[in-house]
Amino acid sequence: MAELKIIDNNTIEIVTENNIQQKFIEQERAELVDDLQQYFCNRQLTYSVTILEKEGTGIETEKPLSSRDQYLKIVEAYPLVKELKDRLRLELDY
Repeated sequence: MAELKIIDNNTIEIVTENNIQQKFIEQERAELVDDLQQYFCNRQLTYSVTILEKEGTGIETEKPLSSRDQYLKIVEAYPLVKELKDRLRLELDY
């Protein structure tokens, strides 16, 4: 999920979106450096990790509805529920 940028012949920058991704990469630092150096046949190869929080990733998570919001949604879909509540003189705790 990270983005890789080549800075120069010996440096790679890893850009992550949050601290969790950064911590995961840092835990794997020793193996990652060895693997990169062997793959590219360059013992001077290093990397740095940068956090770049992106605004508006386009993914919106739905928050759970409160009791009041749930009731209003039900009343919107079924108006007779409100009429029944009024007839029975029910008081709802929101």
